[in-house]
Amino acid sequence: MRGLPLTRRDTLKSLTAAGALLALGPLGCVGKRPVHFLHGVASGDPLQDRVILWTRVQPEDGKAVSVRWQVARDAGFEQVVAEGTAEAAHGTDFIVKVDAAGLEPGLPYFYRFISEEQHSPVGHTRTLPEGDVGSFKLAVMSCSHYAAGFFNVYKTVAEREDVDAVLHLGDYIYEYGMDGYGGPIGQEIGRIVEPDREILTLADYRARYGHYRLDADLQALHAAKPMIAIWDDHETANNTWKNGAQNHDEETEGPYRARAEASLKAYLEWLPIRENEDDPERIYRSFDIGNLARLIMLDTRRIGRDKQLSFEDDMPRRRWPFDVSEPEAPAALAEGEEPGTRPVEYFEVPFNMRTDPPTPVTDLAYAKTLNPEALPEGLAYLPDPERFKAELLNDESRSMLGAEQEAWAAAEIQSSAENGQTWQVLGQQVVMGRAPAADLMDVIDWSKMPEERRPFFEAVAWRAEHGLPFSLDSWDGYPPARARLYSQLIQHARNTLVLAGDTHNSWAFNLQDETGKAVSAEFACPSVTSPGIEYWVPGDPDAIAARYIPASPDLVWADTSHRGYTLVTLTPDAAEADWFFVSTVKARDFDVRRAKSFRVRTGLHRLEAV
Repeated sequence: MRGLPLTRRDTLKSLTAAGALLALGPLGCVGKRPVHFLHGVASGDPLQDRVILWTRVQPEDGKAVSVRWQVARDAGFEQVVAEGTAEAAHGTDFIVKVDAAGLEPGLPYFYRFISEEQHSPVGHTRTLPEGDVGSFKLAVMSCSHYAAGFFNVYKTVAEREDVDAVLHLGDYIYEYGMDGYGGPIGQEIGRIVEPDREILTLADYRARYGHYRLDADLQALHAAKPMIAIWDDHETANNTWKNGAQNHDEETEGPYRARAEASLKAYLEWLPIRENEDDPERIYRSFDIGNLARLIMLDTRRIGRDKQLSFEDDMPRRRWPFDVSEPEAPAALAEGEEPGTRPVEYFEVPFNMRTDPPTPVTDLAYAKTLNPEALPEGLAYLPDPERFKAELLNDESRSMLGAEQEAWAAAEIQSSAENGQTWQVLGQQVVMGRAPAADLMDVIDWSKMPEERRPFFEAVAWRAEHGLPFSLDSWDGYPPARARLYSQLIQHARNTLVLAGDTHNSWAFNLQDETGKAVSAEFACPSVTSPGIEYWVPGDPDAIAARYIPASPDLVWADTSHRGYTLVTLTPDAAEADWFFVSTVKARDFDVRRAKSFRVRTGLHRLEAV
């Protein structure tokens, strides 16, 4: 079959924003001045009477331009119910965001922008309902690495007619260049991200968003549904925390704060999010879905998170008890010896690795002469996992949200319950359920694993043996902060539901506190494109997923090898999650299937298979 000829719009969508404008050449657009809506339209943060509308208007002469916006009840715009004007200018990257007010609750609307007699594509949005609500559907997604695959997930959600809103839980973009994470996949499938280097500056971040937003499937999603979004780390840099990031080196990349401010400005420009006028970095906020639910969007990433712990850098050394009755000559206690009334101090000492089990070097005077970085052969300091848990992991002062956001979340949970809303839904980035490290050594296909990766998995197996988390970036890295949140939920919430992204894989948890008291169900969505565990761990995906379940007291189900999204349906009686997987993200031809479903009934706080 002979291919259809490319239209001018097709040509533009295949180019970067700047390249597209150059490709237009002298043809321009018919009107007073040539302007272009290359990045489509979007809506977001719907309330009962308003919604954020978004577009980008690009005048060929690069000068500010006036833009008219309209909201109507019909696609032909014969019943316009709200309209106004705004300006697209260089200072905001020619982006227009308006808070279109005066709308009615729970209704669908059409919207568009007009500039210099040129019309944007028509978008479809919906306000949130009020009063009694029988059902509300959220398409929950995260982790959309452009180079890692085609946005087939966006395409399938855009085509669904039953989704009330899209919930994007972060990693809307990735900061890496083509020589970084995901780049080899992009080279393989011909999906090259721009800029092709790692992004650092405001111009870089704007260009990266602009490139993403030329994607037809992402444009279709934004045009079809209102989006409620929260950032995760890759909108700035990998493993971001309040004062830095793992993937940021101030010696070579400049001050972290400059990068953070650039990423913040670009995010607020390019996402249809309602900005906080008092503190633009405060993006935690809430949405009421009538009497049915309050959606409480948390920022577990930037505004209050303390720096992540590191097994490599923070693991304390094992200590040995010494009788210090004679301070000048401490005497080591034997293994298991009780000190009685003798004063005891613990000292970090190396161990003789030639014995089985290793034995401590008890000559303190000798031990103090040793260089920890160049110990004699046969000696080694041993890690102390119990001390790591007691002194560092369970440090009460460490926070995921920060004190201000913790107090805000507690107030939101309590007021929602007092107002009689059935569900208190936490939309946030990282997995909350306990996910200890799992020993995968005997399910890995070592014929497909580089030998240099073996020490990493041996270290993971050691963590599993000692009951340590797999990830210190998730809530597992902040147990006291999680306990404080659980306490609020147990005391004040009616029915909690936790939603998470970040891991690129699918999980279902029964959340419970340390005493075993039920707290909530947690639904964690797969990634849109970003590779999951199967990318790092070759082997039978079912066998690999099965290892995680017995390792966790909370985990009920896991899938570690598929891309997709989670459809969450809220009703007065239950919350149901359906995980939908696409067959591939490496080609545009794909299938979609519902892979798993769980339900949690009101008042039970426990998952049941559907």
